[in-house]
Amino acid sequence: MRRAVSVGAGVMSALLVADMLINLAAGEAGAAALAPFELATAGFTALVAIIVRRGGVRAEAMALAVLLVVFATALLGIVVMPVGRVAASAQLAILLVGAGLFLPWQRRWHVAAVLSAVGLALGFVVSPLAVFLGDTDRVGLAAAVLMAGVTSVIGQGLWQTRLRGMLVQQFELRHLNRYARRQEVHVNELNRELNRVARRDSLTGVGNRLALDEAVARLLDQGDRLRPVPFALALFDIDHFKRYNDRYGHLAGDAALGRLGEILRRATRGGDLAFRYGGEEFLLLLPGADLQGAIAAAERVRVAAAEDSSGLPAFTVSGGVALCDPADGRDPEPLLRRADAALYLAKRAGRNRIAADELSVAMQRQGIASA
Repeated sequence: MRRAVSVGAGVMSALLVADMLINLAAGEAGAAALAPFELATAGFTALVAIIVRRGGVRAEAMALAVLLVVFATALLGIVVMPVGRVAASAQLAILLVGAGLFLPWQRRWHVAAVLSAVGLALGFVVSPLAVFLGDTDRVGLAAAVLMAGVTSVIGQGLWQTRLRGMLVQQFELRHLNRYARRQEVHVNELNRELNRVARRDSLTGVGNRLALDEAVARLLDQGDRLRPVPFALALFDIDHFKRYNDRYGHLAGDAALGRLGEILRRATRGGDLAFRYGGEEFLLLLPGADLQGAIAAAERVRVAAAEDSSGLPAFTVSGGVALCDPADGRDPEPLLRRADAALYLAKRAGRNRIAADELSVAMQRQGIASA
């Protein structure tokens, strides 16, 4: 209400000044006599706009005061400008209807404003000030004001009902919007969690085969065919895992797998990634690593497994290291086969050791892996 009254009073002040200037410019009879009253009313409404905007007073009371002052000025215009009676009557009706439709009054304040304005107009009609009006003019003015007052009351009631409905709808829409945003955040979190779970091996805590395939594909897609991003793989296998399970039981075997997953997670550095390749096989993805760096990372895993002091039955791991070959393009299978072949070499050599495939050794010597 405060903002509506402040803006409405400012607009009314400008309209009063404009009406005064138009009448003076047109040379209307009585315009000069009415001008001081219009100017004073315009100043009053402008002052009200400032006061209401700054706060400290009740907006409805100031709106009532503006309505009555402007109403009185319009009635005075009928007295001093007889030729403008029709226009003045229309202005009175517009004031009453506009006050009901454009100001968010509380019901009691609006009814009080309408009754005061209608009473002022009817009092004017029967007062000596309207002695120059004929009976027809008196009746017409009174009828116009009464009909405008009734229209204002009815229109304000309908408007308030519609406004409340709109406010309720707006509140519900905002509530639903906030709820939808919360649900969207919740769904996004669930999706992220599902994606994380879908790519995580539940037993060992490292990435699963799906996560491995995606990570290798991302690396192979970087760079170009002739100069791919260099990286290495280290493939691990728990030595004699079937014998371990037969001797200590499957629960101990699962615990050993989980322990190796923890060792791999601790062995990763920077962009290194650990995955469960399948069964008792694990894989360490080493972006940017050369052969020496990959072998060193694999050795850390092997030594950590051999020296594990977690209380589990002792186990060892063997590992095979392979470098990405630019000739393979974007096909990861040759790289995985070479890592598996290197793992086989480590097992044939007695297990609990790390080996590299011959192609990776040759690539390292010729500097192809770092090209």
